[in-house]
Amino acid sequence: MAGSIRFEIDHDCGLFLVHCRGMWSPDQAGAHFDRMATAVRAMRMMGRPVHVLVDLRESSVQSQATSTVMAQGEARIHRHADRVAFVCRSALHVLQVKRDVIVPTIAFFEGMDEARAWIDRQDAA
Repeated sequence: MAGSIRFEIDHDCGLFLVHCRGMWSPDQAGAHFDRMATAVRAMRMMGRPVHVLVDLRESSVQSQATSTVMAQGEARIHRHADRVAFVCRSALHVLQVKRDVIVPTIAFFEGMDEARAWIDRQDAA
């Protein structure tokens, strides 16, 4: 299945909602993180927090080459204060993300509502 990665931003709360489908190439992953880096930089310049909600329910576990690009992109974009929630459909997704993401404040969920509540709860803290 051909893959896609796209995101939208809720500027009011600084939330990046990332939608992932299928499998994507390392080039697709790199392009996604380039777009994210630009948007995150703009958000940080406005003094806004960066929170990310990644929906992986329609994606596949990625190849090692793509996973490596994802890990590099995550390391380039995120800071330790960022909050990143992943909605996963399988334990393999969770394992891959745990290997690739270095942000200490991450969490994994089965549903979007729980993930969004976690981000909102963290915002209130």
